[in-house]
Amino acid sequence: MELFNNIFVNVNSTITFSQFSEMLFGSLILGLILAVAYKFQSTSSRDFVITLSLLPTIIAFVIFLVNGSLGTSIAVAGTFSLIRFRSATGSSKEMLAVLLAMTIGLSIGLGYLTIAIVLTLVILIMMLILQTLNLGKIQENRRHILLTIPIDYSYDGIFEKIFDTNCLNVELLSVVYKKKKETLVLEYDVTFSKKITDTNIMKKLLETNPLDVVVNKQFPKKKYL
Repeated sequence: MELFNNIFVNVNSTITFSQFSEMLFGSLILGLILAVAYKFQSTSSRDFVITLSLLPTIIAFVIFLVNGSLGTSIAVAGTFSLIRFRSATGSSKEMLAVLLAMTIGLSIGLGYLTIAIVLTLVILIMMLILQTLNLGKIQENRRHILLTIPIDYSYDGIFEKIFDTNCLNVELLSVVYKKKKETLVLEYDVTFSKKITDTNIMKKLLETNPLDVVVNKQFPKKKYL
């Protein structure tokens, strides 16, 4: 018995109701499973979840309709090239979900329903396992600190002394000059010791008279992966 049979293996110019149902409900069910798994321990808009649920079905039917027709394929590619997505850049997990939805649609559109099912289950199980293990999660006592000081402020060693006394690790990430306000913005990556709280570190930093202090638990998103 062949495990990965093509459901359209006997299709010439027509498609049976059974094959149509397999393609339709298979893509809808896998899209729904993908959306539910993506929502696990994630925050996202309802529109994105709905899109993720229906994307495999749309792609499956597009691939099925253009399968074997070079002219139609070029026309569809030209049509999609006119679409411009103006939404904000997504996270790596969102990119993974969209790519998986497209792969599901491609597999089902070409008739490989079993491959789509196996691929979906394997990828989603691995994603849930890795997410449960909290790989790459930011430490609870790690902070992103921004200090704004005057341009003539002599800051060498002042803030490092405070951090060295109260923190396990400190790294100066950047120094940015703000021309309009004539200020410097110091960006630090700091890991507190267990006995230090946000209130403690804020009080110690305010004693140095900076113009502004921002202590973030969440690090800003990078422009690269």
